[in-house]
Amino acid sequence: MTTNPAEVTLTTPGSARAQRIVAGAAIVAVVPAMVWLVFSDQPWWAIALWEFGLLVVLFGMLAIWSTAAESAKETVALRAKGTIVVAEVLDSTAHDDGEGVSHELTLWIPSGGGFEVHHRCGHYSGEQHLHVLVDPVVRTWGVVH
Repeated sequence: MTTNPAEVTLTTPGSARAQRIVAGAAIVAVVPAMVWLVFSDQPWWAIALWEFGLLVVLFGMLAIWSTAAESAKETVALRAKGTIVVAEVLDSTAHDDGEGVSHELTLWIPSGGGFEVHHRCGHYSGEQHLHVLVDPVVRTWGVVH
């Protein structure tokens, strides 16, 4: 049994597959670009900057590739054993980053003796209750948007 409740990002197998396809296509494009840059006529410092930028993109795409499948597996497991409950929103804090607003929510999930969790998303519109899929035995949960 997990002592701390773990949030599962609810992902369908199709969505995970699409994420892996996009990440794979980006990886396939970035690797040859990195090789090509080494043999280009640009100054060494420009090559180093480009290589660093492409390396960051490569690691980001590898992270998406690996986490997409894991999120889908966790979602399947949660849907198999979890139940939908209504969680109470105890607190919400809006964060405006200039491009959009996300909300940091504190939720009370009344399952398995009840427990408090934190969730961050851009889907919140002031509701006092949210539907949550929860498995109280292993204490995993995911907000149903």
